[in-house]
Amino acid sequence: MTASSLSQAARAAQTFTLYAAGGRVYASNVRDKLIDLGELKEAQGHYGYALDGGDQVSRDGFPSPEDALADIAGTVTFLYLDGQFTALEDLSEGRSPDLSDMPQIQVSLDALGHGEPAISADI
Repeated sequence: MTASSLSQAARAAQTFTLYAAGGRVYASNVRDKLIDLGELKEAQGHYGYALDGGDQVSRDGFPSPEDALADIAGTVTFLYLDGQFTALEDLSEGRSPDLSDMPQIQVSLDALGHGEPAISADI
């Protein structure tokens, strides 16, 4: 990747925060809209997730919620999250869970819509 294409990608990056709380996976954007992406499952000390929308993504076998979030951060694309933010209700007004001490990860995605996974993730 050349310096100019890297700087173009950095300018086009959109940052989202993913959370694991109460058996659910949530995401927030820079406008503080909060949405529910799907289920976070725990069984016998291992975690997995099943994301809603379009082609449902489901994986399991992670040792912690943070590891499940890291996998989601490396799997989802800007197009998927943008579609979910467009389609889903904003939970930040009234029904928002307390996420202050919950596992979370920030991910920057390519807003140019090339369908690529994360540009970077705070793992």
